[in-house]
Amino acid sequence: MSNAPKLGIIAGGGAAPFQVIAACKKTGREFFVMCLKGQADAELAEGAPHEWLALGAFSIFKKIIEDQGIKELVMIGRVRRPSLAEIKPDVLALKMLPRIGINIFGDDALLVSIGKIIEKETGAKIVGAHEVVEDILAAGGCLTRKLPDEVAMADIRRGVEVARELGRLDVGQSVVVQQGLVLGVEAIEGTDALISRCEELRREGLGGVLVKVAKPQQDNRYDLPAIGPDTVSAAAAAGLRGIAVEAGRSIIIEREKTISQADNLKIFIVGMKEDEYV
Repeated sequence: MSNAPKLGIIAGGGAAPFQVIAACKKTGREFFVMCLKGQADAELAEGAPHEWLALGAFSIFKKIIEDQGIKELVMIGRVRRPSLAEIKPDVLALKMLPRIGINIFGDDALLVSIGKIIEKETGAKIVGAHEVVEDILAAGGCLTRKLPDEVAMADIRRGVEVARELGRLDVGQSVVVQQGLVLGVEAIEGTDALISRCEELRREGLGGVLVKVAKPQQDNRYDLPAIGPDTVSAAAAAGLRGIAVEAGRSIIIEREKTISQADNLKIFIVGMKEDEYV
């Protein structure tokens, strides 16, 4: 049995929440999953203590955290950005909304604001997924057999420049660049839709690169850039030659499977260190 405090997992969609659950089971750490309605995968609840909740059900979040004796919380998984109507704020949430204020209009600011309120109202501490799951963060260097050439490296540097400005405005984390041309930037649609859209916009010649970096102001406990096997498949299908993520501030979901998939599809994955792209 682990000596770590009981963990509350506020779970969105995708494979990442499954990895957190698996890490808890492996170490014997007690946990409870708060599955977000309309976001988390149905299979996530199988064989795990859980409750399904609307994002705005602050009163229920608070009660579960207190009743379960949860001391630490991790917010993990893909969350399709909801409208205020979809959040369905309860009485406690409505009282808290004035504290969020204009931050409701920024993805990162919204998550951080919600996290701060949950910490204040429950006494539980928000932690990053990388504090729970070993080796989930991208390492530096090329992680695949295929290496980026000079054209790809130039595209990566251009992508980082654009993505950082996009992130500064708290809009998105991803950019697709081909031969110096910015084919698309991520907004509310998410990375998969960005890649799909750029497939129709690609130019002749060498394929482009997907670049994902954390926002300059980003709190590493929330919504770090993430890639996984599905990202790799989508990138290859769209004719991209590779993916670049920020080393130490990006998550690789199902690391071995993701890298193996990239090797099989002959595209590269690079973990970019800051001094390599500034």
